[in-house]
Amino acid sequence: MSHKRVGTKASGCGSWNAEHVPRRLAALLPILLLSAALQNIALGRVLDDNDLARVARIKASFTEVVTDVSQSAQRTDLSSGDSECIKSTLHALMQISQELGPYEYLITIEGELKDFGDDATLRSVVRFAVINALIILDSERRRMGELSEQCARYPLSAGKTRQALQFIDGTSEILKSVRPRL
Repeated sequence: MSHKRVGTKASGCGSWNAEHVPRRLAALLPILLLSAALQNIALGRVLDDNDLARVARIKASFTEVVTDVSQSAQRTDLSSGDSECIKSTLHALMQISQELGPYEYLITIEGELKDFGDDATLRSVVRFAVINALIILDSERRRMGELSEQCARYPLSAGKTRQALQFIDGTSEILKSVRPRL
């Protein structure tokens, strides 16, 4: 799995511009589907109601942070440094969403697996997806931490990178809390 560096140029992420936000928001689909799929699994038998409630928070949290960061990216009163940092943060969030996409797919096949009556197989598939999602989140957390350091001198973008870090940390905590039952 290859990882692109985010925010490593002095000027930020280069050709990215806020006019592409609606198209980039379409990249949110994998993480939203991941959340919905985990909810379906909870109803299917692998996760309990408490797991379902924790997983449901992922979708709302991701939508909130991406909406806030994308709205900030469209502001016209930002310094160029602040603007580039915010755009890099949004780009990193979109990358996280894209990288989680394949694991969302594995989780959504639950509908087919439950017909077999084999909870162990379903549990294994979900465990695999959760473990790999955690690996991605760990890697992206390190990258977002680097971006946070680069953007620390810009108050608005520093806040947005902290918000993205909180989302990553919260999502990781939720997935880690589910993992013991898989």
